[in-house]
Amino acid sequence: MKHELNLDQRPRSNGQIKKFFIAGPRTELFAEQIENLWNHLYNDARSILRREEPRHIHPKIDVLANQNLYDIRVDLPGVDANSIELQGEGKRLHIKAKRRCEESADLRMAHCEHRSETYERDIRLAEDAVVEEKSATFADGILTIRIPRKAA
Repeated sequence: MKHELNLDQRPRSNGQIKKFFIAGPRTELFAEQIENLWNHLYNDARSILRREEPRHIHPKIDVLANQNLYDIRVDLPGVDANSIELQGEGKRLHIKAKRRCEESADLRMAHCEHRSETYERDIRLAEDAVVEEKSATFADGILTIRIPRKAA
């Protein structure tokens, strides 16, 4: 007999666990603890059993500007600096970076909810942006791209 676990639908208790206990402050607390335990077990089983394909994430950006340059800040949490690809083409800037959950020599993976994620973002630049002279730095999960502007 083969059993299949449907991981796309989370069982909803909606307080149904509480119906099995006699009402009272202690029993309600106990019922809440059981429900929390069930939710944690369910989520842990789901993350272990589900084979997730790499996800593409559209990172958030901030753009600051003055008369001389554009300063673009891209949120890339958990990304290795060596995985960042930055390509300027015409008035378009393409950003790509990868984040992976990896074990090290002395640490074994106990739990990982983001096995492999790819951050990708295309940014259309203003006409006065000089993409060829861009510079970039990466620190604390923030990619900062500085693009000079043509003199007016």
